[in-house]
Amino acid sequence: MSGGGVGLERRCGEYVISDDPARFDADALHDFLEVEGYWATGRSREQTAEGAANSVVLGVFGPDGSMVGGARIVTDRATFGWLTDVYVLAEHRGLGLGRAVVAAACEHPAVAGIKRLLLKTGDAHELYRSFGFTEPPAPEGWMELQPVPGGTEADDAAAGRDDGGDGTPILAYDPAAGPQPYTAWQGDGLPDPRTAPVSQVATYLLEIVGSEGPMTADRAYRLYIRGAGSSKVTQRARGPMEQALGRLTLRGQVDVDELDNAGEVQQVLRLAGTPAVAVRELGERSLYEVPLNEIAELMSGIRTELTGGVGRGQPAHAVASVIQQAAIRRASPERLKRAVLDGYGLIRMTQAAEQYLDAALTLLDEGAV
Repeated sequence: MSGGGVGLERRCGEYVISDDPARFDADALHDFLEVEGYWATGRSREQTAEGAANSVVLGVFGPDGSMVGGARIVTDRATFGWLTDVYVLAEHRGLGLGRAVVAAACEHPAVAGIKRLLLKTGDAHELYRSFGFTEPPAPEGWMELQPVPGGTEADDAAAGRDDGGDGTPILAYDPAAGPQPYTAWQGDGLPDPRTAPVSQVATYLLEIVGSEGPMTADRAYRLYIRGAGSSKVTQRARGPMEQALGRLTLRGQVDVDELDNAGEVQQVLRLAGTPAVAVRELGERSLYEVPLNEIAELMSGIRTELTGGVGRGQPAHAVASVIQQAAIRRASPERLKRAVLDGYGLIRMTQAAEQYLDAALTLLDEGAV
């Protein structure tokens, strides 16, 4: 294990930075990550605790002894180190604690003299540049394996793996379990995007996407406008929100999947590194606010249920051919589309609804999910 401190302790005003693993509060770190840690989406409380136990940890402790910030260093203490989970609670920012904990990490004996200390950041590049961090000189030489095979099935599914190690697909939707509940973002008091700084708009958009994603960009914009006390996404309001989204994608905080919606592009937003599809109940969304790839994944599960797995590949003989054709008829496009509406508790198959479901069916048939 790489954990264990060396007795480092620094004062920063009334605060203390310590590498004592016995003082480090992994629960406090995880509480922060659940709210603001976009880089740790999907990490369980147990994983946070295990990561802390196997790292050099630095805690920032307030006058009352509670941990209000911290950082982790993963290192072999000889050649390589990784700085991560750097944070300070919002109510303690502006006091230089962030810079102090980064300085303590960079100067920690555990990484003294190593060849390379790496980190990844979505919005604090200038802070780290001031300590000498730079972009890798030859990024084309770097590779990653994500996630690493060998975890539990639950870990693999949470990490968005699309096979079980033997080529068997792991679907985002389990027909037997049914759709997941849909939790709608609820917020208000947001600043008017037409007058607020783009960085502030980006912060709230990230919160919305983190709460509801994967979600269409149109729904994210509508929720923002609703939170700002209005009801219509005007072009003047949409422009700054699109700029904010661009900033989030450039920072690597949000991934955008572009899907073909009958010749138009549908943007689906999700936190970076999270699964592209989550099949959920309709909730307060309209049909057209459900991402097309989510509907296509739902259709895939319905098709599997209707056919019993029959209908793929070449039949071996005449009897198998009859069974295959009957299965295909049971899972006709019309039946799939009707089943989606039924599943969402919708009744009328309007022309617009049929066109939208056709786009999802095309996505499914093209093998894009």
